[in-house]
Amino acid sequence: MTPNEEEIRGAIAQQAGEWFITHQAGPLDDAESVDFLAWLRASPIHVQEYLGVARVARGLRVVVGGPEVPLETFLEQVRASEDRVVSLGTLAPMRQPPASRLSLWRAMPIAASLLALAAGILWWAHDGQLLGLPMTYQTAHGEQMMRRLPDGSVLHLDTDSAVTVRYTRHERVVEVNHGQVLFQVAHDSNRRFRVVAGGAGTMAVGTQFDVYRKIDVTIVTVAEGQVAVFAGQPSWLHSERGAPAYVQRVSAGYQVRVDARGVSAQPMAVDLSQSLAWLQHEIVFDHRPLGEVAAEFNRYGRIPVEIEDATLRALPVSGMFDADDTDSFVAFLATLHGVTVERTPTRIRVMRMKPAT
Repeated sequence: MTPNEEEIRGAIAQQAGEWFITHQAGPLDDAESVDFLAWLRASPIHVQEYLGVARVARGLRVVVGGPEVPLETFLEQVRASEDRVVSLGTLAPMRQPPASRLSLWRAMPIAASLLALAAGILWWAHDGQLLGLPMTYQTAHGEQMMRRLPDGSVLHLDTDSAVTVRYTRHERVVEVNHGQVLFQVAHDSNRRFRVVAGGAGTMAVGTQFDVYRKIDVTIVTVAEGQVAVFAGQPSWLHSERGAPAYVQRVSAGYQVRVDARGVSAQPMAVDLSQSLAWLQHEIVFDHRPLGEVAAEFNRYGRIPVEIEDATLRALPVSGMFDADDTDSFVAFLATLHGVTVERTPTRIRVMRMKPAT
C-alpha cells in the first residue's frame, strides 16, 4: 500500500470512528441517516472500517439508524456483489456531525482509546479475513509491490498487476485480474489456497509459484514445492478440499500454460533465474524471440519499443538487463546485424536496415 493509500485509509478509519461516536450520542436525524448510508455505500472499505470499530467497541449489534436498513443487511448486499474491486483512489466526503455531537466526541476520552485499539486491528481486518470481504491490491506501470496477507502468505506483484483476495471458511482465494504475481503460500490445514486467473486455476499448500496472466494464456511456474493446475471450475472444487489425484501436478522448476484449449499436456522445465528475474527487477532472456523481449521491456518503460517486421520479431536474442534500463536495451538492439533503431520522444522503432544502394 502506498503512503497516499495509507493516508486515505487512516482518514476513512477516523471517519468510521466519528460515525460510531455519533451513533452513541443518540438516534440520527433524517439528514444524518441519509449521509451515513451514502458514506457506507461509497466503498466496501467504509463498511469494513465501521464494522471494525463496532466489533472492538461492542460487537456487531450496531444499527445503521433506521429499522429499514440494518447494517447486517447492507453488509450482505456488499458481499453478494460480483464486482467488488476496492479502490483507494478517492476519499469520500463525510458530513460533519452537529456541534453538540462533536463536543461529546471531544469529551469522551474512551473514544480516543477505542480508535487507538481499532487502528491496531483494522490493518488486519481490511484484508478481508476478519469481515469476509474482498480486498484488491494493484501496481501501476513500472511499479512492484510485496504484500503479506493475514494468514502469513506473501504476494509479490509485478508491474501493471492486480489481484483480489477473499477468505471463506474453507478457502483462501486470490484472483489474478491481470499481470504477474509470485505467491509464497503459508500452510493452513483448514483452508486451501487457490488462485484463479481467467480460465486457469491453481491450488497449493506451503509452496512458491508464479502466475502470469496474459491476454490469451496464463503461465504457471513453480519455484518450490508442488501445485495442482486445472482449467475452469471443475465440480470437485465444491466437494473436496484438495485436488483429485488425476489433476495435473507441477513441481519446482517446471512450468505449464493454460489457454482456451486447457492445460498443456506436459509441464516444461524452465530456468527459474530467467522466469523469476522480475523479482530482482531484471529481464533475463536466452534465445528468446526479440518481439517477446521487447514486450517485456514495454511493461516497465515509459517509451514503447515497436517492432513491426515479423522476421525481426522472431529473431532469437540473449541478454540480461535492468527492467528500467531501456537505454541499454536500445544500445544492444543497435548492435544486432542488419538492425537499425529510430528513436523519437514518443516511441522506439526497431527496423530492418535498408541495403546500401
